Amino acid sequence: MEQMINGYKQSCLMAKNRILELTQQRNELRKQGENEKIEELDLERRIRLLYSEHSQMQEIILHLTAYMRRVEQRAET
Repeated sequence: MEQMINGYKQSCLMAKNRILELTQQRNELRKQGENEKIEELDLERRIRLLYSEHSQMQEIILHLTAYMRRVEQRAET
């Protein structure tokens, strides 16, 4: 269970890093006036999807952690 949680944490970190990369790329393209390139690369949608996935992974981590605590509490009693 801990390995699964750690895997989700690693995935969250990777998603967050990718969000930062795409956001920087979008901002640079905006500065250069390359709005068509932003649309062509579909950066806005990709960033939104990554935020959504990141949020979902965090929820899963919370649920798995809570479940793990409940199992540990049962084992103690």
